[in-house]
Amino acid sequence: MIFEQIKIGGDRNFAYLFGDEKSGQGAAVDPAFNPKAVLELAKKYNLKIRYVINTHSHYDHSNGNDYIVKNSNASLVGFGLHPPGISVKDGDELFLGELTVKLIHSPGHTPDSICVLVENKLMSGDTLFVGKVGGTGFGDDARREYDSLHSKLMVLPDKAGVFPGHDYGVAPESTIGREKKTNPFILRDSFESFLDLKKNWLEYKEKHGIK
Repeated sequence: MIFEQIKIGGDRNFAYLFGDEKSGQGAAVDPAFNPKAVLELAKKYNLKIRYVINTHSHYDHSNGNDYIVKNSNASLVGFGLHPPGISVKDGDELFLGELTVKLIHSPGHTPDSICVLVENKLMSGDTLFVGKVGGTGFGDDARREYDSLHSKLMVLPDKAGVFPGHDYGVAPESTIGREKKTNPFILRDSFESFLDLKKNWLEYKEKHGIK
């Protein structure tokens, strides 16, 4: 499998390109700010982009969609997306040659948040960062994020790689196993404790020397 994490600009955004070498079929995830660079990388690998997948609909993840679609004839993919895109639900799969792409609905940061799992690599959007989690308020959205993290992501194999939507964490990538052991939000033993950390994150960061 071809897999590239791309520093795309914006607010330390990552885009992703992956594909099946044998068939030459590929997909781009969150190709914002510099979609031309994504297409140039696809050309380097002789990949035809079949899908543009957004982990959520925020502008900083989706502003490159039109450029990619126009220049590749790719189909746009998102949760609850209206035509002309492909609307997906939790557990849906896409196929790129011999690759199976699983889409995991992970509401919290936004209602339409999804994570993209291909082989052992999880593109976690703004649901899970390395050592951190996506921003929410302190109400139902935080509860949904807590549930998504524990019932959807932490049940994945420990060796699964974590590739977030921004370089906000302590490293650009991680694994599910490492996040279970080190992410302070994941280590909280209840939703109430998780929420308390969200409310007091600035103080926690300062105390523990986290940037």
